[in-house]
Amino acid sequence: MGPEYMRTFIANMPKAELHLHIEGTLSPETILRLAQRNGVDFPYRSVEEIRQALAARPAGLEGFLDHHYLRIPLLQTERDFFDMTFDLLRSCKENNIVYTELFFDPQVHTSRGISFGDVIEGIDRGRRSGAEAFGVEANLIMCINRDRSVGSAFEMLDQARPHRRRIIGLGMDSYEEGHPPRKFEEVYSQAREEGYRLTAHCDVDQTDSVSHIWECLDLLNVERIDHGVNTIDDPDLVEEVKRRKIPLTTCPIWRSSDPAPQDTDRIKSLFDHGVLVTLNSDDPAEFDSGYLTNLIAGVQQASDYSKGDLVRLARNTFEASWLPLEAKNAYIEDLHAYAEANGVETT
Repeated sequence: MGPEYMRTFIANMPKAELHLHIEGTLSPETILRLAQRNGVDFPYRSVEEIRQALAARPAGLEGFLDHHYLRIPLLQTERDFFDMTFDLLRSCKENNIVYTELFFDPQVHTSRGISFGDVIEGIDRGRRSGAEAFGVEANLIMCINRDRSVGSAFEMLDQARPHRRRIIGLGMDSYEEGHPPRKFEEVYSQAREEGYRLTAHCDVDQTDSVSHIWECLDLLNVERIDHGVNTIDDPDLVEEVKRRKIPLTTCPIWRSSDPAPQDTDRIKSLFDHGVLVTLNSDDPAEFDSGYLTNLIAGVQQASDYSKGDLVRLARNTFEASWLPLEAKNAYIEDLHAYAEANGVETT
């Protein structure tokens, strides 16, 4: 089966996504529109300049984040957060993503004087309007910026309390160097008491990546690991992740300078070992891999996944979601119906 056939199969397959940063979905065109609307002196003045800057940024997590945070000051009003979320769910519809769990980073906004209420009102209103307009269901996960203080993380929990019903989970992202998961053990304990579902980033090939994954499991008691590709470096960790049925929300993204999607060999090895691996686009406006259909098509070519494998990966994502069991099963039934209509047996 050729690449175009597989791309069509992927494009039409109902999909979910669990590792998608809402602030990483601002297209160059949206960036320029927000800069003009809010009077922000953004360092790049054209779509081409923005794309060139994305291509030229240093490789690795720190290079990505340094560039990523340049866009944050563009978001200033409830309307901005609404537009960003609504536009994202339109893109999800175009990729046949029927369900998503969206990360957002309150601290980068409240530290600039924007109220938590404006952030969540805009995002939640965009989520509900997008569901009505595009039929895409979304839940929200707020993230601790791990390079900020523990006190700031507790303050975020306090600010979120009046909006608790709108937020399904707590995560952790941003710069990892010097900020091990154990730093936020008490914050995660409090979040668990308040009923949040729990996940945390363990980005690829960071200092002490394997020990950080162990800390997330044993100290933070998370239900998922975001990225987590370095699990494959420790056979005992592979077995423990399987025993606890911990999903990994991997992101085999790529830039124009990459010869292929990143980390595909390790992701495939985890998949073959029976780990609950999922494929996600991370920050689709900031990588050439883009949104999920294009990303999965690239990964399929790099790893030679069969149609059955792709259905299994899609099912993994629905299974790893924080949906109620009845809703989860309904999505899986739709996926299986699609698979069987395209000659893929399901069990």
